[in-house]
This record gives sequence, structure tokens and C-alpha cells, in this order.
Amino acid sequence: MTDQSFIDPHVLRGMDSMPVRTTNLNTLDMEKVAAHIERAVARGRYSGPMAPQEYLLRKQCIVEVDSAIYATLAGIMCFGRDTQAIFPRAVIDIGHYRGVDPVSFEVFHLEKDIGGTLFDQLARVETYLWTNTHHGMTLSDSSFQRVEIHEYPRAVIRELCVNVLAHRDYTNFRSAARVQMFRNRIEWISPGGLPPGVTVENILFEQAARNPQILSILYEAGYVEAFGQGLDTVVAVLSHEGMTPPQFHDTGASFIVTVFGRPIDVFSGEGIYARLNDSQRKILAIIRTRSETAPREILDLLEDRARRSVQRDIKGLVEANLIYAVGEGRALRYRLKEPNGA
Repeated sequence: MTDQSFIDPHVLRGMDSMPVRTTNLNTLDMEKVAAHIERAVARGRYSGPMAPQEYLLRKQCIVEVDSAIYATLAGIMCFGRDTQAIFPRAVIDIGHYRGVDPVSFEVFHLEKDIGGTLFDQLARVETYLWTNTHHGMTLSDSSFQRVEIHEYPRAVIRELCVNVLAHRDYTNFRSAARVQMFRNRIEWISPGGLPPGVTVENILFEQAARNPQILSILYEAGYVEAFGQGLDTVVAVLSHEGMTPPQFHDTGASFIVTVFGRPIDVFSGEGIYARLNDSQRKILAIIRTRSETAPREILDLLEDRARRSVQRDIKGLVEANLIYAVGEGRALRYRLKEPNGA
């Protein structure tokens, strides 16, 4: 059995609760802390000390070392008076492109170095994504009732905005977090690869919070519903709404989550999408994630549907001018018809 008296408490802390030696208590805004405590209590997500300084000590937003009080990364990112004065690259960039590639001549909107606290950054990015994606109405599959439909579910946007900021590696002093919007997808890019022991293959089963105190504070603020379930929520919501599963990619230097939106036909007002069956919607989603798709790939991904039914579904999409064929025989592929007819 380990003798607890020999364990250095600093070793047990996450990176976000280590002291930043150039700071002190005045680095943090006590009014922000008091307002957060009040809202957290009202939500039923906090029941500890109400005094701001006691709260900060409890949440390891400040720590005492040799009789001196220092702010930590968690405290600065959540309650700092001037966060970027201490962590200049603790910011997030938005790149919005008209096409499907991050090239300069396709830039629709570029917003760099969005700063402030994590709450400021989350509010700005979530608002931009929600405002600049498509929203509309369609008919439910089981009745003639009209239901709201969104290019990207709001829960997915929020969870991934939280993920890109809460789990980023803040020891990387050179890179900003990024969100890139394209015509067919959104990418959330977080500096720092996955933590040791976590891979793209096991990410939904392993929990290794890089910044546990930040996550705890975001939970109190209502941005996180349950610890370790952010990506699980994204997968579940996309599956429930019949959308393409998210794609995860770890470069070692960054972690990227890609989500493909619903086809723009949903929001065209022509009613085309409302007349499609579930299989046809899945086929469109499959083709949207690739430059072109072979019939065999579609059949393999829709293995529960009869071959002739899938063939009829594809024929209907071609006749609706939503996809088109290139090549013949074994070289036959299907591509998405662009809105401009290209």
C-alpha cells in the first residue's frame, strides 16, 4: 500500500491547476467569480463555499505556495481580467469558406484571435456557427406535421465548441484553436494531440481529461452535461438524426473532429428533401463525405436494405438531379450535384 504522506500533492494536479508564477489574486475578476457561483447554485450544480476566494481555492483556480497566492490556468481561462495578457495564444480562430477547401480565394469570413475568457470565446464561436448555418422546416416521416430541421444540431455545435477549448493543450504557446466552416462540413481543431493512452479508436471508451478543473467549471456553468460524455453525445445525436457519424483525426500536433451537415436541399424550399425516404437521405450523406462513391460502397453501407431497393433509391436521386453518375461498368461512380449545377 502506498504511504500517502510521501505523495506530492502537486503531482496529483492537472496542468490547469498548476500555479502561474507571474500572477496573483488580483489577476482574477471576483465579480465574474461571484456571478458564476450564483448561477451554478441556481442550476443545482454547486453547493460549496459561496465566498469567491474560498470557491477559487476549492476549484484550484488559485493555489498557495510558500505563503504566496498564485492564479492557475483554470482560474485565468475562466475568470481572468485580461486572459490573453498571460496566455496570448489561448484564443480561437474562425475560418469560413465558400467551398470545400481552406484556400484564400474561397474565404467568406476570417476572424482571428477571438479572446477573453473561455465563456467569452464559447459564446462568440457558438453564436457565429449557429447564425451562419442553415435552419428550416420539413415534413416528419410519420405525418404531415412540419418540424424544425437544422444543418447541424445545436447540441453538436455546443459540445464540440466546448471540446475544442476545454481539452486543448495550453502548454502549446504557438497555436490557436480553430474552427473551419466549409460548404459541406465543420472542422474543430484543438492544439495538442490526444493524451497518452487515448486513441481515435478508443476515444469513446477512455477518459483522460487534460484540464479537469476547467471541465468542472464548465459543468457548473451548464456547458457540459456529464463528465467524459461530450463526444458520446455528439455521436448519439448525429445517429438519432440520421446524419453521418463524426470523423476523428489525431495528427499528434492537433486533434480534429469533422462533422458533415445536412444537404442544402433540406432548406431550399422546393420540398425535394421532404419527399426522400430514409435510405435516400443516407445515400446523400454517404456521397457528401466523399468526392465520389461506387455503387458497391453504398450497398455495403446499406446492407440491411435489399439491393433492388437501393438501386431504386439511387435512380430516384439521379432523376431528382441530386446526384449524377460518372464512368461505366466497374468504373461507375456517383457524385453530388452542386447547387449551381456543376
